[in-house]
Parts: sequence; C-alpha cells; structure tokens
Amino acid sequence: MFDFLLGNDGLSALIAFILVLIPAVIVHELGHFAAAKWVGITILEFGIGMPPRMLKLFTLGGTDYTLNWLPLGGFVRPLGEDMVRQMGDEALATDRQEAEARGFKKTMSVGEAKPLARILFLSGGALVNFAFALILFVIIGLIGIPQYNESVISIRHIQDGSPLAEVGLQSDDVITSVNGETFSTVDLLLAKIASGEPLVIDVLRPQAGEADVPVILNSDPLERIDAPSVATYPIIGNIAPESPAQAAGLASGDIVTAFNGDPLVGLEQLQTRTGESLGELVTLSVLRGDTQLEVTLTPRINPPAGQGSIGVTISDAYRSDELGLSFQGGLRSVLVPLSIGEAVSYSFERVGSVFSTIAAIPGQILGGTAEPDSLRITSPLGISQVGGFFLQESIQRNQPTIILEFMALISVALGLTNLLPIPALDGGRILFVLIEIVRGRPISPEREGMVHLVGLALLLSLMVVVLFNDIANPLTDLLR
Repeated sequence: MFDFLLGNDGLSALIAFILVLIPAVIVHELGHFAAAKWVGITILEFGIGMPPRMLKLFTLGGTDYTLNWLPLGGFVRPLGEDMVRQMGDEALATDRQEAEARGFKKTMSVGEAKPLARILFLSGGALVNFAFALILFVIIGLIGIPQYNESVISIRHIQDGSPLAEVGLQSDDVITSVNGETFSTVDLLLAKIASGEPLVIDVLRPQAGEADVPVILNSDPLERIDAPSVATYPIIGNIAPESPAQAAGLASGDIVTAFNGDPLVGLEQLQTRTGESLGELVTLSVLRGDTQLEVTLTPRINPPAGQGSIGVTISDAYRSDELGLSFQGGLRSVLVPLSIGEAVSYSFERVGSVFSTIAAIPGQILGGTAEPDSLRITSPLGISQVGGFFLQESIQRNQPTIILEFMALISVALGLTNLLPIPALDGGRILFVLIEIVRGRPISPEREGMVHLVGLALLLSLMVVVLFNDIANPLTDLLR
C-alpha cells in the first residue's frame, strides 16, 4: 500500500514531519492550554499552525480556535501576551475588554497568576509531552516488543545450479528451520542438510515494500553431498562515504577471502592485518556473488571518528563451495505482545531510560567520553529526515512500532528541551518565576521581555546554522 514511499526520501521526510513533529508540538500546546484552564489563566486563542492566520475555525468557551498558514505545530495566546512576553498595560486592557466581550466572566493574565500557577502553566506543555510518550510506549508494548530468540541463517548468495538452488533456495532468503526443526549453530544446519533425509526447508523471503513471506521448499535428499566443508570469512557491511573502501569500489555483501594474497579466516584476521598496514597500499581478494575480484586501497592512519581505517563495518560470514552457498548465522526478532500491566511498566521504564540517557550527557561531556554524533543539535528538517528513514523501515518491516517509538522519543525530547533554562523557552520563563519567589518580587516585565527577545533571536540564529548543517550533512548518512 505504501510502496511509493520506499526509496523516496523527500516524501518520507515530509510525511514524517506531519506524523511526528506536528503532533508533538500540538500536544505540547494542548498541555499549556489544559494547564491554563486549570489555574484560571485566560486563553484568547488556540492556533493550529503558526501565524499568519488562515481562518478562524470556531469559538468555544471564549477561546478562538484558528488555522494558520505555517505548518509548525501550534500555539496558545494568553490574555495580555504575545508569543514571547507580556505586553504593556494598554494592550492588556484591550485584551481584557475583548475577553469580556466573548463572555469571560473572570479574566486573568499569566502575570496576574500566582507563581506556582505560572510554573504549572509553563511546564504543562512538557508534562503532556511526557504523558503522550508514555501512551505511545504502552501502545508499542501491547503491539509487541522485539525479542531475539530464534536462530536463523541468512543467505547472502547462492550459486546458480548449486544443489540448494535446485531445491529452490534464493539469495536473501532467511532459513528458519529444516525438516521442522530449528537450529542453534551452523554445524547443526549443515548436518541436517547432509543427513540423507528428504528436505523441507522453511524460509522467509523478502518482498519489496512488504513483510517477509514464509515459503516451504520440498526436495528429495541431496545425495551428492556427504559432509559439506565451510570456511569463515569477513563480509563487508556498511561503507562510509569518501572512505578508502568506497574509493576502491567495495560493496556491501562483498566477502574478503585474502589480504595481500594470504587467505583470511574471519574478521579478526582482517582487522589485525589492516592495523599492521596503515598508510600502505594493500590488495584485498573479494568474492562478489560468483565473481572473484582484486581491489587495492590504503588504510587510513587517522580516520574520522567511528569509521575505521578502511571505512567499513564487517562481520563473519560462511562459505561452502560444495553447496555453492554464502551465508550468515544470526537471531530473528519476534514481536511478543505484553499484557496491559506489563506494557505500562515497560512504558515507564522506556521514558525513564530516555531521561537517564539525557541526564548523563553533561557528565560525558566533562569526562570527554561523549560521542560527537550524540551531541549534534538538529533542526526540524534533520528530525524529519531521520523520521523518514524510520518510517521507511517501519513500512518495509511491517512494524509500526518503529515509527511509534521515534514519535515517543521526539515527544520526550521536545518536552525536555522546552524545560531548559534558556530565555524564550518555557524553562527560561520558569527560571524568572523562581527568581521572583526567591526575591519576593517580580523582575519588571520590560526587562524580562527583553531577555526573552534576545534569547529568541539567538535561538533562531542557531537554528539557521543547524538547518544548513542538516542540509549539507544529512543525519540519515549516520544511519545507513
């Protein structure tokens, strides 16, 4: 149904913006609105999107509900305030007359509310963001939590005309059982194939844009094979852009069989030989499908953080020449639904883990252990890019929990960000209320308003820089 999204990064990012960011911001503003109603602060307008106004939808309880042109979430406009600060006495009097004309019997601006009531109003958006994330994590728990408890074999390549190809096995198939039995090791799988019994192989076969489909392959015994031999080699996974591996033409799925002519056994040998040859030209023998290739490259002495000297991720793969088969062992995730009680507990654990992860960042920065990528500030564009990636993953794997989890994480992040004690944010305004409580009197609205205006200007300037960075260096490059 959603095949048109797969491979369309721009469209996926746009839909992710609509699914992830807009609801998170609207939920945030609903939190402010509900808190204002609770403590008695008068709200003149609840807007969907940001001004300029497109149209007024309706008026309910004295509050105008409007639709605005900029699709950036929403806002609430309390009595006597604009988007950032309290307005002067004249503007407050004008707003009060308008509120009374709409039927408000008792009016109250933010500045007229008691300090604790203001703190509740200012923190209401973040609190509802956290509640929204809790609800999403409960839904995720009820749908099912991935548990890696089934051994599988993933076929990386199968040679045309090989015995298992004649059975019907294809590249990218995932073998889940043979003759009705699962297996925990590669040797057990090969023993069943060579047992002389008729073969019934259960596989999951990828379908473009859909979940993998189960396929059952039936065959007579493979009498030509007594004890297939298996060799272990490193296999190339992801390839970093502008790396020696990319320049040399290596591809994901390549099996490295030799280093400077010496046969390799497993990924540790490749790592060791590479570490001994930094800055030197080396030759890798590579098996790509049925084709043997020779590639030359120079491992970097000082590679970028997280890339390695060649610029690849590697893991172990197995090759059987008798079977004409290259494959990897692994575990398959199965969604296990939780009970409602377990789902609620899981939800609080997940939100708590997000809090603790974020709270640990300052210590990691001071200790010099923080990963640079984890500290990167991102714009709405960057969030949408990542959301588009997870949306495609969610559709391709037929697992709505992937995009739901991203929505929950963004809601928590939005709530926490707004509570930071930074001028123009909710946390910055809460800080002024706390200072008022300590001093016993408020800071003048003019001075507070100036601080928030300066803070807003700095935040917008930072956002422009971050936006250009997200355009030049998409976050999705870190995920692939």
